[in-house]
Amino acid sequence: MQHRTAGTRLATAVTAVLAAAALGAGTLALAPAASAEAAEPVTIERSAVPATVDLDKNGGRAAMGWTLSRADAYLTVTLTHPASGKWYRQFVHSPSGDENFSFEWDGLIDGIDVPNGPWTLHAEAEPNDGAGAADEETRQLTVTRAANPHDYGNNGSTDVLARDGAGVLWRHDLRNRPVSGQIRTTQRSVVGSGWNTYKQIEAVGNIAGSVHGDLVALDGTGVLWHYLGKGDNTFALRTRVGSGWQAYNKITGGSDLTGDGRSDLLATDTAGVLWSYRGTGDAARPFAGRVRIGSGWGAYDQIVATGNIAGGTGGDLVARDRDGVLWMYLGKGDGTFTGRMRVGGGWQAFSQLVGAGDVDGDGRPDLVAYGANGTYVYRANGTVSGAFTRLTTNLYAGEGTKYTGVA
Repeated sequence: MQHRTAGTRLATAVTAVLAAAALGAGTLALAPAASAEAAEPVTIERSAVPATVDLDKNGGRAAMGWTLSRADAYLTVTLTHPASGKWYRQFVHSPSGDENFSFEWDGLIDGIDVPNGPWTLHAEAEPNDGAGAADEETRQLTVTRAANPHDYGNNGSTDVLARDGAGVLWRHDLRNRPVSGQIRTTQRSVVGSGWNTYKQIEAVGNIAGSVHGDLVALDGTGVLWHYLGKGDNTFALRTRVGSGWQAYNKITGGSDLTGDGRSDLLATDTAGVLWSYRGTGDAARPFAGRVRIGSGWGAYDQIVATGNIAGGTGGDLVARDRDGVLWMYLGKGDGTFTGRMRVGGGWQAFSQLVGAGDVDGDGRPDLVAYGANGTYVYRANGTVSGAFTRLTTNLYAGEGTKYTGVA
């Protein structure tokens, strides 16, 4: 069939030539067949992609660049986090109109800080007109940030936990860079239900050797339970720490009191004695035996281990007395504290004070204050005098009486 068709076409062409001659159309010259010239391919000739991206530096941005063989091309860059499945795609053009293509990644997906850890970067270069072969490459990079003891999603930003009246525990992610002077929450999710079985839930930082923050929870029978943070906004199944904790009316954690790099636990008993439990880094036995710090702590209705907020040698503690005055105790790094220093009055406006890790990304831990008339972030200034600067936040907006516990 193909040969017959070709013959038919040839006969038709000959007939057309003869007809043209008969009509006096002049001499018809047959043009030589055009040679198809292959379109120029585009290739990735050079890449400047860092192996490690520290999003605590350079304003939380990472610069990346490529040199292509053609300027009339575009580049598609896809970053994928294998552990979570999160991905980000950027279409990159040359800012100068030449062969150099670049962009700065802000470490955000839909306004939420991306997780730490290994990422896969795939870059594909294509000509603008679609002619010519494309080129592609795949590289690996690692996203890092300083550890935040109040981070449960492994993305560097503080997570605050709140239990509502039905016993549901909620997680709110606070983006660690203020926008127009306000700390904003970017994500809210349910941790789980049934948390009303506990008298107190406390974020205690890394007490079991993981880089992620952990929780302890005291139930109504005096048993203390440990929830190991998994770094994906969830917790491992609880493990029993021990019984007899009904002797304490306040517990707090998150400060390294001894300088060993691990968070410790503090508790006041009904007689007003303050006790410390050193973190061991062992999930099976997260705390060493208790050590007596001192008496007279019955004067306070809240104690909060804040981490090192004043630039001293150890983790610090703030305590609110029954008149609403907040006091600061500087950690000496040996498991003890200096004498108290007055921060200021009016703190009775808040039902919960939370040592929340580094909320604003300046390298110092901060304080979150939750109350019926609003929630605020108190940014630590790194000094004893003028210890905090108050920042507004949309955290728990309109929900100042909804939660029975905040950690």
